[in-house]
Amino acid sequence: MPYWRRFFMAGSVVLLLLPVMLLSGCKKENLAGKGFRFPLSAEPRQIDPQVSTDAASITLVAALFEGLARLDESGKAQPAAADWTVSDDGITYTFTLFDSKWSDGSDVTAHDFVFGMQRAVLPSTKSALAQELFMIKNAHKVNSGKLAVSKLGVKALNDKQLTVTLAKPDIDFPAKTASTPFMPCKQSFFEETNGRYGLENEYILTNGPFFLKAWNHNQSLLLYKSEHYHDAENILPSAVRYVIGKIQDPVHLLSEGLLDAAPIPAEKVEQAKDAGIRLIPQKDTVRMLWFNNRNETLENASVRCALRDALEWDIIYAQLNTAIDVPAAGLVAPDSIASSHQKYRTDNNAITPVTRGAKAHAQLTDALEQIGLDKMPALTLLCADDEYNTNIARFIVQSWQKNLSLYFSIKSVSPSELAARVKVGNYQLALYSGSAPGPNAVDTLGSFVTGAVGNHARFSNKTFDKKFSSSNTAKRADLEALEAFLWQTCPSIPISFELRYTGIPEASSGIVVRSFGGGTFGAPYDFRKAGKK
Repeated sequence: MPYWRRFFMAGSVVLLLLPVMLLSGCKKENLAGKGFRFPLSAEPRQIDPQVSTDAASITLVAALFEGLARLDESGKAQPAAADWTVSDDGITYTFTLFDSKWSDGSDVTAHDFVFGMQRAVLPSTKSALAQELFMIKNAHKVNSGKLAVSKLGVKALNDKQLTVTLAKPDIDFPAKTASTPFMPCKQSFFEETNGRYGLENEYILTNGPFFLKAWNHNQSLLLYKSEHYHDAENILPSAVRYVIGKIQDPVHLLSEGLLDAAPIPAEKVEQAKDAGIRLIPQKDTVRMLWFNNRNETLENASVRCALRDALEWDIIYAQLNTAIDVPAAGLVAPDSIASSHQKYRTDNNAITPVTRGAKAHAQLTDALEQIGLDKMPALTLLCADDEYNTNIARFIVQSWQKNLSLYFSIKSVSPSELAARVKVGNYQLALYSGSAPGPNAVDTLGSFVTGAVGNHARFSNKTFDKKFSSSNTAKRADLEALEAFLWQTCPSIPISFELRYTGIPEASSGIVVRSFGGGTFGAPYDFRKAGKK
């Protein structure tokens, strides 16, 4: 039986049955140039670059679409669909498209990129990603309905060239065009879908290295390498299959050659090492104590700061598994970069936790008096239902009990429920780990802007919004000032930097794994041959 047939026959089964259903001929075979198998924990909601915010959808968008730029292993922007120049004042970027085609064989044009960006900021689209384009001239006013979309600072000069005019200089702008809302959208195709764009494979037109061959809902997605992709010769696998479902034993599936990459949970790291699985570390995740800032009590910054200052950090830090967790030095993850592709997180810009202990009691009393309360209402701390996170949550609550005489409850839920509730704001307090929305420190800091994607705290502060919009994010000092402001106002508390791992068998060499796969910059997998830009 041909390899491709063996590879895809398993696509219709649930992941728990993979070891049984996959043919023995696939075991421990080098898949470079053939197929790549990877699990998705959830069904993509809609494979639409301009509106997709869930991790599964973004993973698919990253494989199916290509922006003007792409990020290499270091997080630096490389030409993808286009090369570019910038005006002397740093305001206007001119992109010149390479010869590339849609998956139906038609030409990708500058008009397609213009339409994609216009669609992302149109009020009628109701995209939660619109703010990611607010660095473009007039984008905010277009999104608020104050200006027509024709006033957006994006213009097609011809089929091969477009200009993007920014509100102010931003040397990192090319890197930002690698995120999903900047992807192209062919207007004629979009209109023909009659509102079904991105919902089924027949309603998806792609310009990336792969096209969607089959979508078996809640089971699997099958991608073929596109013969129309301009750089197809440098794409390793001929196909990618994502199987939807929770995996119980990723180490076994990787060891047997039944998967080609998989997240490795902390409790299985040592098992993976013993099995000879190559572990790729990713330092892009921060375990946060989130406050729901829309809670009538927690919306008060003084209350939040009192809760922060009552934490007994030494005791909490002692609960961390040092193999996967280190005390957080701030809100920005360790792998994050500042401008000029320098590491943002250094010893010099680490935030030292405030240690006031019992003094926080008087601080909380004063804060409650400010909002007219005699005592703190009972609150519930959500956390994942594993022993590790539950234990950290217990010591957090014990700090509040000891120093504030508060008796908060803990509710343990499944990781999927925790993520869902945090993302929609259905919680009071939550211990939740999330990867940074992008590789630049400004991506994390910008997620605290009012209404931003990733603003799980529902934080809304006019002073911060103004500071962020007026800051020169190319300067480390401005970034550090923004982070310091967030620490002082305390929309959330960074507890630890979490080291997560992706496991890849040595047989699946050639696949690049990078950090920051949870945000709109796509999945952490780069299917290009090593060294190819």
